[in-house]
Amino acid sequence: MDQLRERIDRALRFTPDRIYPIITNLNFRPYFVSYGAFVYKKEQFDEAGKKVTQFIFVDLTCGEQRELFDNAHLAGLLEEKTGQHFDAGNLPLTPERVTSWKGLVFSMPDQSRWMYDGKNLTCLTPALPKNAVLSPDKKKAVYEQDGDLWLIRLPGGQPERLTEGGTPDCGYGTRYQGSSGYIADKLAGNVKPTGVLWSPDSTKFFTYLLDFSQLEDYTLVQSVPEGPKAVRPVVHTYKYALPGDEHVAEAQFLLYDLEEGQMKQVAVPRTNLSFGAPINGRLAMMGWSEEGNTAACYVMNRGCTRADIYMIDPKTADARLLFTEESDTFLFFDHHHILNAASPMQEDFSAKTFVISEKMGKLFWLSERDGQFDIFDYDIETGDCRRLTDGDCCVRQLLHLDDEKHILYYSASGREPGVNIYQRYIYSVDLDSLEVRLMCYEKGDHNAFFAPEGAYFTASISAYDQPPAHRIFDITDGKAIGTLCTCDVDKLEKMGFTYPIPFCEKGADGVTDVYGVMFLPNDFDGSKKYPVTEYYYGGNQTTRAPQTFADTLDTLGFTPCFSAMNFVTVIIDGRGTPLRGKAYHDYGYNNMGDCAGLADHAAVLENLCRHYTFLDRERIGVWGHSGGGFATLHCLVDHPELYKVGVSTGGNHSQEIYSAEWSERYMGKFDRALWEAQNAEYHVDRLAGKLLLIHGELDDNVHPASTLRVVDALIKADKDFDMLIMPNMHHTLRGHDYYRRKVLEYFAKNL
Repeated sequence: MDQLRERIDRALRFTPDRIYPIITNLNFRPYFVSYGAFVYKKEQFDEAGKKVTQFIFVDLTCGEQRELFDNAHLAGLLEEKTGQHFDAGNLPLTPERVTSWKGLVFSMPDQSRWMYDGKNLTCLTPALPKNAVLSPDKKKAVYEQDGDLWLIRLPGGQPERLTEGGTPDCGYGTRYQGSSGYIADKLAGNVKPTGVLWSPDSTKFFTYLLDFSQLEDYTLVQSVPEGPKAVRPVVHTYKYALPGDEHVAEAQFLLYDLEEGQMKQVAVPRTNLSFGAPINGRLAMMGWSEEGNTAACYVMNRGCTRADIYMIDPKTADARLLFTEESDTFLFFDHHHILNAASPMQEDFSAKTFVISEKMGKLFWLSERDGQFDIFDYDIETGDCRRLTDGDCCVRQLLHLDDEKHILYYSASGREPGVNIYQRYIYSVDLDSLEVRLMCYEKGDHNAFFAPEGAYFTASISAYDQPPAHRIFDITDGKAIGTLCTCDVDKLEKMGFTYPIPFCEKGADGVTDVYGVMFLPNDFDGSKKYPVTEYYYGGNQTTRAPQTFADTLDTLGFTPCFSAMNFVTVIIDGRGTPLRGKAYHDYGYNNMGDCAGLADHAAVLENLCRHYTFLDRERIGVWGHSGGGFATLHCLVDHPELYKVGVSTGGNHSQEIYSAEWSERYMGKFDRALWEAQNAEYHVDRLAGKLLLIHGELDDNVHPASTLRVVDALIKADKDFDMLIMPNMHHTLRGHDYYRRKVLEYFAKNL
């Protein structure tokens, strides 16, 4: 046991939280602070081996590149002004603007704003409520409290109440209680930004009235609320819509005009939710033109088969239908944006669900109505539509619009021959000739940021086996201007880190190409036989095989740890997952029990075992979390001849008691018999292998009842299994060492 514990402890050196401190410049984003200039964070190791961050100023108008400020001096001034301690090597500031005299305006996590001129530090605006949303002119902020909206005029105004009558379950700009992490955030004191989307001139904002008052309750019991102190368990109750419920959360779009002091109802029907809230941080179901004279929104139906897109007059809040997006199965354009542009390390422009150009009179929209995600433009007056891209690839993001030169820049995958079909490349399309042009051909995924003035762009170029290089390019010809920084992985490689290798095998139909990656043991010997673990995610909304080096380090399955434990780990993206076209994705519709390609996973594993003699066909295990926990149980009961050991964690095993918003998108209108047929709990009598079930007691996303239903079925079927319930843990478990140790230990003992 001691030797096994030592092996596991050594393997845990490869968890993401332990890897990040020993590598530099994994992630990159520029902060465009003035015309032709930007700031970026550059990481390096100091003399003591600690990772520290410098802020580098790049001015392309004169070719200047310099350290923006003295970290120690600014940290000292911040500490003097705020009374808080700041680590000079890791200042948590966000650059906003660099002045002509080299002064820096920046913001802090508490949304306070400061001016630093190299000698003096001046507070421009004080800290704001955690959920406040600052206006573009930095002179106002709006936040929600107890269901109502409040306005603060900066720098020092008192809060002004804007709405009356809001409640926690029917409020303005609020968050849906059924969204993942609601109870976790409540207990931790975390808040999401208020649902407010400011106009460019800061005189108006969109918001919504979110009503989930008629939903039924879900309840969690916190058995150990105060650690070892014996107290009564605490009950947490929240609103949560289940499939087939009469009511789900709905929102009415609103427009507040500060000059008129009036809230107006946008003249569109109530909408089903897309992101847990219609306006959720960077993601929104609404959007403004750059000039702010027009706006648009979409209204989604329950089941996500129809979206109506409306143009909005900001002066009156009147709206008119521009077009309707429909599908016989499900729409995915909103989740496609989440998948491709939700991270802060993605271009802000790309987070827009659509782009409006007043100069061109166009609305640009992504749709897979013709089989792949393509770009369409709509005349905002006539509704006339044309397709801009040629349907031979998956458009991933809209990146920049030059409406003077009539050029639209975007990223797409699957267009270039001989490269990874999932990785993004950067393109431009001439909006007059429709000529498509590849902007940069360097193998790897390209994560791009375009300067607002459109003179240049940066791109982080990476692959599953290629640490990123962060470069800058000329927008006119796509030629590289230079490399800004690269990811330093020397320390990681000296630890024995293993890069994954890709594969392509045929799926269950013997025809479809299915892609994935394989992680080999750190001390791999091709003459040996190795046990195989598959890290599986069975949800239809995403892929899991890594495409970038950042993905490799954190697939959500801490796969590098398995390599250190002498396992071969496989990750597969079967039919039913996105980014391969509508038909490939639709394979999962009304077919959730196939866990986004279970038949393909089994076929691919069989093929891999035939092709690679070092894979032990008799020792294959599988594990996954959430939709992966659901898939793991299916693997064991649907393919017991293949999968011998499984660890299922946080699994949404019973679709009938999981989220209506998620499940009804991929399963359609609730049909109890059809839905129950997707659930492995009704077939646990076929279980032959070893099974460990893990669930967080305070999981507000996938309720613990989902796992306990499986436990009940296993007991009734007289099947042996193992179980771990983790008190005070929510849906996210992967950062807990005990959890990670138990997963590794179970495979080490049983596989």
